[in-house]
Amino acid sequence: MATTIDTLAEALTAARRGHSLVDISTLPVPADIDAALAVQAKVQRAMGYADAGLKVSIAEGGRPIAAPMPGPYLKSGDTYRSAHGAELRVEIELAVRLGRDMPLRPGNPYTRAELIEHCDAALVGIEIVESRIADWTHVAFPLWLADALGHGGYFVGPEVPFSIFDDVRSLTCTVELDGDVLYDRPAEHANGDPLVTALAWANRPAETPLGGLKAGQIITTGSLCGGVLAPTLGPVIARLDPITAISFALA
Repeated sequence: MATTIDTLAEALTAARRGHSLVDISTLPVPADIDAALAVQAKVQRAMGYADAGLKVSIAEGGRPIAAPMPGPYLKSGDTYRSAHGAELRVEIELAVRLGRDMPLRPGNPYTRAELIEHCDAALVGIEIVESRIADWTHVAFPLWLADALGHGGYFVGPEVPFSIFDDVRSLTCTVELDGDVLYDRPAEHANGDPLVTALAWANRPAETPLGGLKAGQIITTGSLCGGVLAPTLGPVIARLDPITAISFALA
């Protein structure tokens, strides 16, 4: 008999393959975070996705969580193509790219300095949040986590000095869509230091179905501007001033 994990993984896999949305009322809710992570892993395997990256965060209660970022990985000037009717949000983020594996180290947690030593680049990135779930505004958190925290795609921006993580509030986030300014405020991360989320995941208490941190993976650390809703499709300019501007289109 199919389990909640199997049923949900099959539904989310079908939505990804069909580039479509699924009605939230038809979906079972995972029992907890562990079940949600198991769903993620099943979808990842069913789709044949590479372990290219992760988005990391910290759940209520302080538990580190993550979701796979299979992409698409895009660059400035590219077009992100969404499912018909999907709600899209734009997030300006900072990420690291691992230069070495970071195996789980129980009882000997990594320090922030060691995390940086394991990375070969710091990057500006733009995540497009596009859930496979239609009308996901009030989705239960385990279901949202099972859907890879709404990961849709990722625009990889320029490399930046690691010192950028030390004072993100000196930066400004601006998002423009078709000439209209949707967001223009100082950068702010929910955890203060964006590397807190990556370090928490590196020091997770036990291995998960997502597996270990591997060289070459991009680890994005969470939004500096919340999730900026795109009310329409069209050309976007996302700026992290005074560092860079990334131009792309939503379609």
